[in-house]
Amino acid sequence: MSVAYLVFLFTGKILIYFGMEFARNNEISNKFIKKLLSCDLCWGFWIYSLWSFLTGGVLFRDIYYVPVFSQFITGGISSFLVHLVSLGWKSKFEVLVIE
Repeated sequence: MSVAYLVFLFTGKILIYFGMEFARNNEISNKFIKKLLSCDLCWGFWIYSLWSFLTGGVLFRDIYYVPVFSQFITGGISSFLVHLVSLGWKSKFEVLVIE
C-alpha cells in the first residue's frame, strides 16, 4: 500500500466526517435522504468515487482500466476498507455502560 493511497483514504475519511456532520446538524425532512446521508459506507462510496475521478487515483490500474467503471470500483473498495477500519476503531475504544 503506497503513501499516496493512504493519503487518499485519510482525506476521503475527513470529507465523510464533515458530510455526516452536515447531515446530522441540519433538519432533513425526507426519510430516504436522511437515512442515506447518515450512512458512512454510502457517503464513502460516493466521496471516494468522486475523489478518484478528481485525483486520478485508481486501484488495479495495471490489471485493467475502464475509465468510469474503475473509479467506481476504487470508490467501493476504498469505502469498504475505511468502513471496516472505522468499525474496528469504534469497537476497540468505545465505552460500554451496563446498567
